Amino acid sequence: MNTVWLIVAVAFGIAELMTTSLTLVWFSIGALILMVLSTFIESIIIQIALFAAISITLLVIFTKYFVDKDKTFKYDTNLQGIEQKKGVVKVEILPYMTGIVTLTGEDWTAISENNEKIEAGQLVKVIRIEGVKLVVKPTDNQ
Repeated sequence: MNTVWLIVAVAFGIAELMTTSLTLVWFSIGALILMVLSTFIESIIIQIALFAAISITLLVIFTKYFVDKDKTFKYDTNLQGIEQKKGVVKVEILPYMTGIVTLTGEDWTAISENNEKIEAGQLVKVIRIEGVKLVVKPTDNQ
């Protein structure tokens, strides 16, 4: 049975080399541990149960330790810095309806902050982002 656990360990090790997640390595280590324990435990059912328990325990404990991410990290998306920028209304924004605003060369769905009508061609300022819509208000500043 030692040979079987060695084959399982090598298989999980090779599979881990194809990923970058540090997930399958714990199953490889679990199989190596079972390779040693199988000399003392004859029951295949107990061996499989121990393999699963050891591997999952290692996965849970060490994944939290090795993959702990910085809590202050923020994902960089194109939404950073859009608030307070100015754009031009491309498709008229009607009260309680959406329109289109061109901002930094991209078209965005937008709604009016005060549910007012904003004509096409009007300069607007982004107040905030709600879901996938910009909330804008008219501005006279260039």
